[in-house]
Amino acid sequence: MDFAPLRPDAHLPRIRLRFTALYAATLLVVLLSAATALRFALRATLEREFSESVIASAGFVQQFFRTEIHELRTIEGTIVHVTEELVFEDRVIRVRRPDGSSVGDSARLARRAQDLPPGPMRAVQVPLDPELAPGYQVEVSASLTNTIALQRLVDQWFLVGIPLLVLCAGVAGWWLTGRTLRPVGAMADAAARIAPASGIRLPVDDPRDEIGRLGLRFNALLDRLDGALSQQREFLADAAHELRTPIARMRARVELAMLGLSAHDADGVKALDETSGADVLAALDAELRAVSHQVDELLQLARADATGDEAPVLKPLFLDDLVADALPRWRPQAMQLGIGLDFVVLEETPVLGDAVLLGRLVGVLVDNALRYSHAGGDVRLSVRPEDGLARLDVEDSGIGIPLPDRARIFDRFYRGEDARHKRADGSGLGLAIAMWIVRRHGGRIDVSEGSGGGSLFVVRLPLAAG
Repeated sequence: MDFAPLRPDAHLPRIRLRFTALYAATLLVVLLSAATALRFALRATLEREFSESVIASAGFVQQFFRTEIHELRTIEGTIVHVTEELVFEDRVIRVRRPDGSSVGDSARLARRAQDLPPGPMRAVQVPLDPELAPGYQVEVSASLTNTIALQRLVDQWFLVGIPLLVLCAGVAGWWLTGRTLRPVGAMADAAARIAPASGIRLPVDDPRDEIGRLGLRFNALLDRLDGALSQQREFLADAAHELRTPIARMRARVELAMLGLSAHDADGVKALDETSGADVLAALDAELRAVSHQVDELLQLARADATGDEAPVLKPLFLDDLVADALPRWRPQAMQLGIGLDFVVLEETPVLGDAVLLGRLVGVLVDNALRYSHAGGDVRLSVRPEDGLARLDVEDSGIGIPLPDRARIFDRFYRGEDARHKRADGSGLGLAIAMWIVRRHGGRIDVSEGSGGGSLFVVRLPLAAG
């Protein structure tokens, strides 16, 4: 398994440009939206204040008229006096009769109108006094020049200020994005130097930010990959070692048989003793069976490595029925070895499991118990629910497992010294397969000393609702 070399990341500037452009575009949209809303709000405020000011001017004329009419007595005389006395900046005051004509000095009013700054005007009419001067209207004409000028000034500030702010923000975003992506560039450079088992890891500046956490996750992934590679190398080395021995024995037997064939009898005819030939074939058959069994176990472990932590497809089944169906296949072997094989407890125990894998688990544990039990001993099985779990016990009266070996018996290719003395044909893979099957079902397997001095394997699996 090799790591593909990584090129130095030439796309960082492009990513940096995209981030900066997105940041500037987002800021532009926000500023334009804010400027538009502010412009409408400013315009509404100016218009409201303008209208209130014009109405206030008309109200001042009304108040002045009510005060002066008590002295001048006549309506139009009072109006002329009021229009001559009151002078408003940027405004013209007129009083119109009920027929619409103006009251007062038209020339003076015209001069005041000429004094107004050029631009649009807005006029407001309110009754002069419904009781003292019925039908007369006060007309206040005011220039909109100042209001329009203020709005134009605000628009100019927006037209200049918004692009300037976006430009400054873009420069700041370019700098900030480059600073933010600098660890990514360092990670890319380090990734280009990573080789299998090199020990090189991605640099992490700050493990608390998003990029730092990403680097930590990748480093953890690299650790797992290195572990998998190391495990794969060890697995292949151990497998080659385990298969080399029986293959060497078979080659030796074949070579001896061939040497026997090369010997000539008195008549010059090749001869081979029938008894020795049968022994050679029987030995080769036994060796081939052992090798076939080891290859099967190796394939099972290869499947375990390939599936990893992938959840198996579990179906409802009864563990007691599965064990009861599997046990008759092992009775001939138990009878041949002179070992008793039977149940102690067999209660209804529903589980969610893979029937094929669980059947293999039972076979591994029963085969292991038979291999290391003495003639005249017993192998006892129990299946029952216990504390919300499904419990399977496989107990033998064999050689037992020393306490120092119990922590390693589920390792691949590991065999204790007593086990090697008892049976030299084991591979040390069966219990590793059993451990994998139990973990795939979310359970656990433990080993302890049995009541008769042998071994007691206890499997606990989640109990299905039934």
